[in-house]
Amino acid sequence: MTCCQTSPLKLLHCEDYHSGSRHRVLSLCAQPQREPESSAASHSLPEATERSSQQEWCIVNFYHLVDIPDATKLVEEHKAWLQQQGLSVQGRIYYSEQGVNAQFGGLKEHALAYTKFVEEQPLFKGLRYSVWPASGQMFPKLRLKYKPNLISLAGGMSGLPITDPASRATPLEPAAWKQMISQALERKVTVLDIRNDYEWDAGHFVGAERPAEEVFHETPVGEEDADIPQPLRGVDKDAPIMMYCTGGIRCDVYSTFLKSKGFTNMYTLEGGIQNYLREEGPDHWNGSLYVFDGRMAIPAGIKSASCAESGVVADGAIELKAAVPCQICGTAVAQLPHMNCANIDCNELFIACADCKTKYNGCCCSQCMTAPRLLRPAKVSGGYYGQWGNYAEGEGLGQVMATGRSREGRVARRARRREAMKEKRAKQIEERNMRKQMMRQAMAQLEQLEQAQQEKTQEREGGAQEPARV
Repeated sequence: MTCCQTSPLKLLHCEDYHSGSRHRVLSLCAQPQREPESSAASHSLPEATERSSQQEWCIVNFYHLVDIPDATKLVEEHKAWLQQQGLSVQGRIYYSEQGVNAQFGGLKEHALAYTKFVEEQPLFKGLRYSVWPASGQMFPKLRLKYKPNLISLAGGMSGLPITDPASRATPLEPAAWKQMISQALERKVTVLDIRNDYEWDAGHFVGAERPAEEVFHETPVGEEDADIPQPLRGVDKDAPIMMYCTGGIRCDVYSTFLKSKGFTNMYTLEGGIQNYLREEGPDHWNGSLYVFDGRMAIPAGIKSASCAESGVVADGAIELKAAVPCQICGTAVAQLPHMNCANIDCNELFIACADCKTKYNGCCCSQCMTAPRLLRPAKVSGGYYGQWGNYAEGEGLGQVMATGRSREGRVARRARRREAMKEKRAKQIEERNMRKQMMRQAMAQLEQLEQAQQEKTQEREGGAQEPARV
């Protein structure tokens, strides 16, 4: 995907809409930034979005799970309406027989006009959507289309009753979620992150284990008892489970599967992480938030408050804190947003510290620095790369792209890296389980000691109260 590179963030207003109500809040916008002039890259985003500083741009997010009789016809009607109105928006807008999932942006007037058009249709009554400010177009093009599955879940979504609210988990508003997660440890609540592993690396709720899945499509949906996420294995199916994701749709969909597996006491975060951070701030949150647009990450320290209350200076650069250290050296503080490996045959998404970014020239490891084909310019500030053709010029392009074009050049290396990561994670999980077991044993021994002490105290008190015999 070709997107703009992120750069210093500035504080602007953000608006959240729900069934006609409007709440003015504070959020952040990212300013698109070109790659260094020394690179051969060229962005596909319109130039007007990069030089238009006086126009208001925004990003809109919403999803709505509802039965749609003819989703293909609806898509064509929406395309025609946009063309008739002369509106230009870019992003991902997917419709299926089970609803809509949309993340798109454009001039605020255009984006909100389309959103209102959707909201006014009877099928989408009660549509909840959020509007985030931006300083330009954050999506490369418009994908308004019919898609059988609104999210990429193995086996598809058609067999899941996602349009039935009773089949989904119980939604909690941010305030209720905050209260419950503050007591998660003592109440033995499982906090389940329904996202990709690299999203967790950018930021996550305290107490949530790192997902074992590199992409959401790998999330277990099989029929065997073991076909559930690792954090739920061995968990009592009546025990409370708090599950969360960026905007909410992945949790709503996946909770229907978990209900079919027998889990009965599940809760989801209404409006997702974005809504929580905006309403409650970063309490119980570690790091920043990964987002799927040109910004790539937004900070967690902004809520419905003034600049002074949030402690953020409007015109200053804002640090994007990661939840994990540098994934190359393993010790230094990592810098967000993520970056793709400069080796085009690897393209690994990772987080690194400033020193490692420079030392490895934008690559994820020393091996990738000797790529058999093409090393792209290092994106020290993070962000998406453009199409591969942007990074080679002239007659040498075909030769550069053909050299090293083999399984060993891409698939095998990435497969080895994934296997190594899986082994590392398995070892971490084993060590974590051992620590938990030791903790449980220590707690059990402590309880036994306390109980014995109480019994001795009661015996002494009973002996002292017994009347003396004559």
